[in-house]
Amino acid sequence: MSESNGGNPRTDLAVRCEGVGKSYGLGEELSLQHTLNALVRRREEQDRFWALSDVSFEVRRGESFGIVGTNGSGKSTLTQVMSGIAMQDTGKIEVWGRLIPLLEVGAGFHPELTGRENVALLGTILGLSAVTIRSEMDRISEFAGIERHLDTPVKRYSFGMQARLSFATAICFQADTYVFDEILSVVDDSFRDQCAEALARLNREGRTVIFMSHDLDLVKSVCSTGMWLDDGRVRLRGSIDEVAAGYERAGEAPAPR
Repeated sequence: MSESNGGNPRTDLAVRCEGVGKSYGLGEELSLQHTLNALVRRREEQDRFWALSDVSFEVRRGESFGIVGTNGSGKSTLTQVMSGIAMQDTGKIEVWGRLIPLLEVGAGFHPELTGRENVALLGTILGLSAVTIRSEMDRISEFAGIERHLDTPVKRYSFGMQARLSFATAICFQADTYVFDEILSVVDDSFRDQCAEALARLNREGRTVIFMSHDLDLVKSVCSTGMWLDDGRVRLRGSIDEVAAGYERAGEAPAPR
């Protein structure tokens, strides 16, 4: 499983994955009866789908690392196991320092709570003090551009507003590593550019950014290194220009917007 490592013998590393594999039982959620039957069967007898197979890579501290791949390539599964949201079946994941994952729009937000209350709840879950949370509240609302709506229940927010608040909350709370998975797909170009600038600033401050998007141009503008996932396996690692070029040559990259 993912583990936070306080005594890092490699002080230049933020994340290390070695031989990581993650599988799911085919059809295990099709029905309650099917699930109950699966519980009494031997795991190895079930049909398994391997979303990740023997994935190994390292991300250094202060690096901006992009992950590209088509839908179903394993990108989101990888971010989930890196963030400790899901447990891998094989391999080892090590994370040094505090990691903040932002894996989907509005993740962790309670629809009945206001934007302010949700920010405070997320900060508390991350172990931040009430003083720290209050001190960052104005900066978060200003970055998200929702000052007038901060005390409105999140259920009344558009997807774009939720994405803006999610992103602003994540980057305004201090962490060592930030993981973003397609979070900017529902925001406008102006806010997307604002986010790219904020991520570059985090890197200049020595923070680590792991970034995923179907927008290859955005990945190239945010990241300096990265890898291409294909069918749950690492197809290519290197500079983001090399990875993007290989991805495009294979015809995998979506057409520009």
